Amino acid sequence: MTNPEAVRPEESPIFVIGTSRSGTTLLRMMLCAHPRIYLTHEASFYLWESNFPLKRRGAEACAEHYVRSFSFRWLRLDPRPLLRALPRPMTRADLRGLYTAVMREKAAQYGKVRFGDKTPNHSGHLARIFEDYPDARAVRIVRDPRGVVRSLGRMPWCSPSLVACALLAEAERRQTAPFRDRILEIRLEDLLSEPRATMEQVLEHVGEPWSDQVLDHTSHLPDPDDLPPMPWFQRATGQRRAPEVPWKGLAPAEVRLVERMTRKSLEDGHYPPAPLDAEPGRLAVFWRWLFDLPRVLRSMVLWVRTVGAGRDLTRRDDGAGLRLLMRLNPKAWERYPDFEMPDPPPLPEGWREALDERPG
Repeated sequence: MTNPEAVRPEESPIFVIGTSRSGTTLLRMMLCAHPRIYLTHEASFYLWESNFPLKRRGAEACAEHYVRSFSFRWLRLDPRPLLRALPRPMTRADLRGLYTAVMREKAAQYGKVRFGDKTPNHSGHLARIFEDYPDARAVRIVRDPRGVVRSLGRMPWCSPSLVACALLAEAERRQTAPFRDRILEIRLEDLLSEPRATMEQVLEHVGEPWSDQVLDHTSHLPDPDDLPPMPWFQRATGQRRAPEVPWKGLAPAEVRLVERMTRKSLEDGHYPPAPLDAEPGRLAVFWRWLFDLPRVLRSMVLWVRTVGAGRDLTRRDDGAGLRLLMRLNPKAWERYPDFEMPDPPPLPEGWREALDERPG
């Protein structure tokens, strides 16, 4: 594994990536416990940029689009000084300056000099990340794909379909494959069973000295409330737990179906096939796949509509896309009977005018 040597680590952002439900939030929490490091939680810069007609509308409109997003609003930053600092006129390259300013400002709030971001789906934007930040240090955390698929299927914002979740896991592997010589890959199972050795690798990769604080993140978090108040995030603020049997609760045919669809991920992570008491036949696996197809199609329709809502520049509130996303898996809400999705924090008065107050 090779990675360009940064002249100054403080200029080299850290990006944590991986499939959702693979342990990215836990890894972020452990890194944020370091006395020098702070990573924003799912600032999602490149997701919002990729969902914007940048060539037609321009970089300034893209910056405004991003600041309106729920991803930015949950960072609880005042956008006005950030927007006033942007040049006039703006080019696409100036968006990098906005992203850097967001990460730096959040790190500075907690007295940290090393900045970065944790957004799982940035796995699909590594080419742009390394173009913007040639010295970026990316850490990809992987988890047994059977555990990823099982966990994804229990999330309100993801499809309940095993097939759809397996496709998502495999897509993330393919996206990161061309950059494996530029990123450090660690396994969630190793982070849980051998936390010191694993975090030593991570800190060496990002160019930071060892600190025992990363092994006790619950006592050294800069702000335990910097996460959006969703229960699937809050669990990572607690103590590390022992790894579970990744296929727990899955029927034998479901286990073999997921294994066939994520074969390359299993091989890359050195995860052996599950030992089953009774081996399902090929027909049983096929029928389980066929049973899932209607749910796959429904999920695809909702995903397309969600992306479309995010691209609707006439909306003054991007909550429509998030509400669509939360309809993907209605049954999953039974796990959170007393929880209601909160609205992201509002933007301050006069934030839009800050764009017009730039010199030039």
